[in-house]
Amino acid sequence: MSAAPVTTPTPPAERARRSTRRSHRRDARRLAPFRLAGGTLVVWLLLAVASVSWWPVYRDESMIVAAVTAIVFGTLVALVGAVLRLPLVVVAIATVAAFTLAGVPAAVPGQANGVLPTGPGLLALFAGVALGWKQLVTISLPVGSYEALLVPYFVTLLVATVTAVSVATRASRQELASIPALVLFAVGVVVGPSRLDTSIVTAVVLVAIALVWALTVRHARRAVAVATTIGSAVPIARSVVRPALVGTGTIVAAAVVATGLGLVAPPGNERTVARTDVVKPFDPRDSVSPLSGFRAYEERSAADTAQLRVTGLPENGFVRIATLDTYDGVVYRVGGSDGSSASGTFERVPTSVDVRGVDGTRVRVGVTVDGYSGVWLPTVGDLERVEFTGADAGDERGSFFYNGSTQTGAVVGGVRDGTSYDLTAVVPDQPTDEQLAAARPGSAAVPTVRDVPDAVRETVEATTDADASSGAKLVAVIQALKRNGYVSHGVGDDRMSRSGHGADRIQELLTSPLMIGDQEQYAAAAALMADELGFPARVVMGFTAGGDSGSAGASASGGTTTFRGSDVTARIEVDTAQWGWVMLNPNPSVREIPNEQQQTPQPVTRPETVVPPPPVDQQDQDQQAPPQSDRNTPPVQPLWLQILLAALPWVLGALGLIALVLLPFGVIVLQKRIRRRRRRRAPTPRGRIVGAWDEYRDALLDHGHDVAGSATRRETVAGAPGEGGTGLAALADRAVFGPSDVDQVAADRMWSATDDAVGTLRAGRTRRERFRTAVSLRSLRGPDRPRGTTGQGSARRGDYDGRRPDERRGRPSEDRGRP
Repeated sequence: MSAAPVTTPTPPAERARRSTRRSHRRDARRLAPFRLAGGTLVVWLLLAVASVSWWPVYRDESMIVAAVTAIVFGTLVALVGAVLRLPLVVVAIATVAAFTLAGVPAAVPGQANGVLPTGPGLLALFAGVALGWKQLVTISLPVGSYEALLVPYFVTLLVATVTAVSVATRASRQELASIPALVLFAVGVVVGPSRLDTSIVTAVVLVAIALVWALTVRHARRAVAVATTIGSAVPIARSVVRPALVGTGTIVAAAVVATGLGLVAPPGNERTVARTDVVKPFDPRDSVSPLSGFRAYEERSAADTAQLRVTGLPENGFVRIATLDTYDGVVYRVGGSDGSSASGTFERVPTSVDVRGVDGTRVRVGVTVDGYSGVWLPTVGDLERVEFTGADAGDERGSFFYNGSTQTGAVVGGVRDGTSYDLTAVVPDQPTDEQLAAARPGSAAVPTVRDVPDAVRETVEATTDADASSGAKLVAVIQALKRNGYVSHGVGDDRMSRSGHGADRIQELLTSPLMIGDQEQYAAAAALMADELGFPARVVMGFTAGGDSGSAGASASGGTTTFRGSDVTARIEVDTAQWGWVMLNPNPSVREIPNEQQQTPQPVTRPETVVPPPPVDQQDQDQQAPPQSDRNTPPVQPLWLQILLAALPWVLGALGLIALVLLPFGVIVLQKRIRRRRRRRAPTPRGRIVGAWDEYRDALLDHGHDVAGSATRRETVAGAPGEGGTGLAALADRAVFGPSDVDQVAADRMWSATDDAVGTLRAGRTRRERFRTAVSLRSLRGPDRPRGTTGQGSARRGDYDGRRPDERRGRPSEDRGRP
């Protein structure tokens, strides 16, 4: 009853303060027309800028259609939910309904019936939500509207729109609506190309818009709170516009500096994204090198057998089977020793390959497979587009993979008789021999050759001038091979010529009195000699009229060229600084091979000739066993381990980001725990009691109760929420100002009562409110104290020594003169 006169006047004031805070929150969430329109327009701008990161993935007008559809439907769902104050569950259901209704025409247009969805379209739409991401990062870019690959962008943008517009129109902190746009931008970068297509300016502009909006909204919210407090309007220009303009100027200046630094010192052209770490759907190392089956085409049964029928091929055109850039002393093959090289990455081609940087002649070629078979798809030049036209076109289209760095195509499951397709490609311009003599080695990365025979270096030294340029030496070694070499496939009545292109066979070719071999050996030797001269080199196997033998070869009728087995050949490509990859033909023309006794000994000392093993039975090119080096390749890791290793960096990165975000909150909680520990372990019972009171007072501050710095303990608990505060204040006053000392039992009782009182403060609060209380900084800053005043609000660190107030020099009793 004695406390009634003290507490009676304060509850109305406290209720007024709480009412004011609730009013402020209602004002912040009020659905004013300006807030609806302004917040929605800013969200649209943020989402439009963020969508720029997705453009390299699609590069098609279908992406714009999907973007407009997602934004319109997402905005309608969010605005209806805001106006009608619909709960989150209802908004989520409405979002799924909008996705179902508009998803097929926007994201799977090939399966839509006009503007209406179809059954197969809905199946592809919902499957794309789960499977489209993996397909998107294992396919060549851009993808356009291929199959259901627009679904990942459409569903991400739809969810981002609903979330952002809902936050902008319903939440008390509108500036948080920029987070979905930032997430949309980041996802576009992750699933985008490995080269930096997204401009640095785009990222800077997006962040700048988000910061400017956050700054403006914050000043507007503060102006509303001030106007509500003083009961009159505040000047918009002074309270909102001017601070926002100053902040905007600062942000723009920082953005200009950041953009300038990014342009002066841009990041590398290659970056690690999802598609660089994902498990490859096609591994060329699983297939036998096509060059190891070269001789099978020269067998009598295959030499005159039609392999391909090609229409639209330019004069002296070359049809590529595969490009081989990895030599291990046994065989030339595709994909590098461990599959990590650029030539080992094969991707699906949804629409077209970007060939804008290739100078040459654009051609359209039709190919029909007659007798050829294998996993490698014959192509021409630098492929831009392929369109399968046979009976199994759909399956072949989904099984086609392409490597842009080597211009090599593959069909999982193999190419067979009846396969037909149309190619749109660019045949690169080639330099003349005179221009090639001035060529300089390029910078293309190819796997390092291994186990190169010594005869390669010796032949280069013997056939080139030491003072000549690299290009002149390259021309000289190619001409030497053509001049000194003889062609024999070692079949039928041909002169003995062992197949293969391992190190021993190349050593034999270059050191024998007569240089006898065929395109398989000459191409491999030329590539190794070009590498010796510093030129990145690789072997290219394919078909051309006569097989580079100097004969007429392939027959042409009505614009259709028929390639037979005898038209198979192998050439090399070298990378030059001036023209990029240049194709060279190192093969001598077919001519009569003289007897070895008629040859004049070579002036260059040659190592002893390796005696060849007896000939082996010829095999079909698709039945030859992989070389020994393939059988010694380390076993492939299990699929679960590959997935784990691919996901581990992303998981660790996400955990690191979460830890970075939570670090400030953890520091606050840790500091409060250290403070509580120090108070509870004070050296004297009186110090422990003062610490317990301070712990309760800080809990009041963190729970939103206003405590004046000059307030006594009894004034502090007046109108305070919870229970037990009055008893704590009385016990603390009695311990500090009482005539007798207190003991440890009283201190323990004080701390027990404090824990109970703090527990009543948490009763009835939501999880979010408890979290905000735990990380509140109010108790760390302390109560507001007018300058020059003292009170009983808190004890400094030195005050826990347990001395009585009248024992502290220069510090009067805080209750002196009070009743």
